[in-house]
Amino acid sequence: MDVAERLNQLQAHHPALCLYALVDGVQYETHRQARLIQNTSCYPLFTGTPDAALAHAGPWLVDVARSAPSFVENLAALEQETPSVTWLFAVQDLGGLAQLLQLHLETRLPDGRTALLRFWDPRVLVKLAQILDPTQREAMFGHIHEWHLLLDAKRAIIGRRNADV
Repeated sequence: MDVAERLNQLQAHHPALCLYALVDGVQYETHRQARLIQNTSCYPLFTGTPDAALAHAGPWLVDVARSAPSFVENLAALEQETPSVTWLFAVQDLGGLAQLLQLHLETRLPDGRTALLRFWDPRVLVKLAQILDPTQREAMFGHIHEWHLLLDAKRAIIGRRNADV
């Protein structure tokens, strides 16, 4: 099922839900020979973080409803080409969801060091959904109604209560 169709289904019961794309900036630049540009529908998650200088190459949150249809089609095509795009259904606005996602950019390692958590990479996201305990899972995914990605060329869904991955 296509994510736009799924949004229509979900909005029948949850009209406040919005559709967002989470895009790997470096993959976009590599495959489209252009950088994403910050605007009212496109926000780099590294903004305001220690990695701000790399914002162009990091994760970008895109509000699908505020984006040109051709741009959204371009993202859908990129998703098919390389692991670089996931789709989120959430009630927050772009800024609110960006802030929530920024809270998960770093993780603490057992030895106390911090590491970048590349959850915007679908391959990493799948592993997270599989290994997190219920408390960690709620912290990571609780504010997302559904998170869609391609896994072995098939649509997979991470939801609040289930992981179809």
